[in-house]
Amino acid sequence: SSNGLSGQIPSSLANLTTLSFLELDRNKLEGSIPSTFSSLTSLVAFNVSYNHLSGKIPQLVPFTTFGVSSYQGNAGLCGTPLPACPT
Repeated sequence: SSNGLSGQIPSSLANLTTLSFLELDRNKLEGSIPSTFSSLTSLVAFNVSYNHLSGKIPQLVPFTTFGVSSYQGNAGLCGTPLPACPT
C-alpha cells in the first residue's frame, strides 16, 4: 500500500495463484478489478481502497468475502459490499 502505483491493476497478478495478501490501497490505480483475480483463491486479505477504480466489483470468490473497507474510497466502484451499481 501507498506505493505511488498508477495505471490499471495488471491482470497478470492472477497468475500468482498462491498469493495470500494483496494490499494495493492508497495508490493511483484506475480501471476495474480484473475478473481473472477469481483464480486467487488463497487470498485472505485484499485491499484496493482509496484509488480511482471504477466498475462493478466482481461477484465471485474471493471478492465476495471481503468487506467494505477493502473497496471504500473508489468513487466509481459499485456492487456488493458497496452500494448497488446504477442501472
